[in-house]
Amino acid sequence: MADFTNQFDPKKGDQDAAAERINSAARDKVDEAEEKVKATEQDTAKTPEDMGKKMGTAPQSKKKLDKKLKEKAKAEKEGAKKFEVDLDRYTEFVDRVTSEPSKDFTALMERYAELKSQGCNIQRLDTAASGMSAEAGEFMEIVKKLKFQGKDYTAANKEHLTKELGDIMWYVAQACLALDVRFDEVIYTNTLKLAARYPNQMFETNYSENRQPGDI
Repeated sequence: MADFTNQFDPKKGDQDAAAERINSAARDKVDEAEEKVKATEQDTAKTPEDMGKKMGTAPQSKKKLDKKLKEKAKAEKEGAKKFEVDLDRYTEFVDRVTSEPSKDFTALMERYAELKSQGCNIQRLDTAASGMSAEAGEFMEIVKKLKFQGKDYTAANKEHLTKELGDIMWYVAQACLALDVRFDEVIYTNTLKLAARYPNQMFETNYSENRQPGDI
């Protein structure tokens, strides 16, 4: 490896020569790197067939690949058409079925004005909805790691969950302010709804899956 330091000895007074040696060494390293890139590109498989030729050390994987290639060749021979999605047309479709307030700022502001005239505290309601969704995601992220990624259920992680739950409650309070209802009113309304859904005062799959009209 070229040494880019201590190339110049002040005692020799040969600054130009030292600079030239440094530049030459740098050019050599650049050329060497470019050669390695070219060699890697040449050695990289460009097609599934090329990949199959390079998989001699992985017989099981090569066997699966060979099977896929045979199936592909058979399908092409029989004239089977591959299912394809026109992404441009799909994007146009998405735009057509999107409401104006969702894609036009002026329309959104007009909708806000309409909601305000109806007595809706949309700014606080929007804050609550956005915040509850975001904080619930952070809460779920911890639970996900507990379930699937080996995260230990420690006092620190329990505290973390409690803090995230506190953030959720902060946004729930925002929602209550936006709707002009009390916490206890929300809990009472929820209790009445569930009591009506489960007449035996306990969870039952039948009542959960087959709800009465108006049970939301």
